[in-house]
Amino acid sequence: IDNWNTDAKPFTWTATADEILAKVRLVQTNIKKLVDNNAK
Repeated sequence: IDNWNTDAKPFTWTATADEILAKVRLVQTNIKKLVDNNAK
């Protein structure tokens, strides 16, 4: 950890909150479809 922290850099987000939330919604939709298909 000490070695890693010697040259630590802050994480920089490259996507907006709206872009991230849109992807989360897409994944939720796809997971729901998979669960529904497996329940049949």
